[in-house]
Amino acid sequence: MTRYWLTPIVGYSPLVLGADRLDCSPLTKLETFRELANGRHPRLLSMFKASLLLSDDEEICGSELVELDLAHSDAVVFNGDPFHLSHCAEAFLDRLLNRKEALELVSSLDDSALDAQHIIWKNQWLRWLELGCDVILLREDGR
Repeated sequence: MTRYWLTPIVGYSPLVLGADRLDCSPLTKLETFRELANGRHPRLLSMFKASLLLSDDEEICGSELVELDLAHSDAVVFNGDPFHLSHCAEAFLDRLLNRKEALELVSSLDDSALDAQHIIWKNQWLRWLELGCDVILLREDGR
């Protein structure tokens, strides 16, 4: 089963994915939420496959040796022990909107177009941005 995680990036050197990520289900609500975010800017809620974050080899994106499990409530640290960040992930992160732009765009999402679940996601997204975190959507494919 595929799961999607709204995920704060709490640090970049090394990359640290926050432990308080949100499981974005059901998928129908997430699709609507992504459409609303896309309407503000196509890269506002950037999505990346979690399996491609890792690297066993600097030439390859993805790992056959280690798997992420985002359902665990720990922060994920890419410091080489055990996770190495792939060059694909680095390129993805380089394309994120800056926090100021993201904060303005997320703040401008019209609450009247959102349902209760969307408002929970939006408010958490805003909190993370205000705390200085970037926010991404990670897709975790089922095993």
